[in-house]
Amino acid sequence: MKEVEMEDNYNLQNFGENDVLSFGTPMFKVGKLKEEVKKLLHEPTLGEQLSNSLSSQNLRIDVGGESRGRYYYKFYNKWFGDGISCELLKIGAKDWQKGKVKINLQVSLEFCPDEPETEDIPAINEPEISPPESPLDDLRQMINQENQQ
Repeated sequence: MKEVEMEDNYNLQNFGENDVLSFGTPMFKVGKLKEEVKKLLHEPTLGEQLSNSLSSQNLRIDVGGESRGRYYYKFYNKWFGDGISCELLKIGAKDWQKGKVKINLQVSLEFCPDEPETEDIPAINEPEISPPESPLDDLRQMINQENQQ
């Protein structure tokens, strides 16, 4: 099995939102995958899970909140938005510096082809033949129509 070189990988940020991924039967656009990943990473439950994990280690951080009737709602999403107030002591600094800590999650999706693309170079005496239309054009059009409905 050939090991794929790093330069053979494609960062999906360079792909169009309407490029299509196929996982056998399920097929969808790159934009849909990016959207779903983004939703999961900014779910309030992620902030809640982080707060609970820190709390289980006796590191209780007040994320703020508000009362609504008999319930108290914590602002776990502040981890990813406004930030949580804190102080930072840098090594070598004389004093603490006040500010906020924010979590900025960035996910990079990569496509790693099983076989790297090879560029066909026609022989000197062979005429260059233009490739036929992509067989994926019909598939892309079909997916576009589904997503517009």
